[in-house]
Amino acid sequence: MIKYFSSHCPRCKVLKSLMDKEGLAYEEINDAKIYMPIADENRILSMPFAEVDGKILDTKQLQIYITEGEK
Repeated sequence: MIKYFSSHCPRCKVLKSLMDKEGLAYEEINDAKIYMPIADENRILSMPFAEVDGKILDTKQLQIYITEGEK
């Protein structure tokens, strides 16, 4: 999993903590030059978002994946 985030995003910190608690492995990318084109292409309007198995998940989808999805 690749998690795209901003260092000054409260939701990013909450979801990071939840991912750590659930034992999910992930790579963090905090570089607007990388994540903005992906966000624009996928119409993502807020942080964080993630790429899981080639699929882009917005914040809500990511939260559902963390709490209910496969690990």
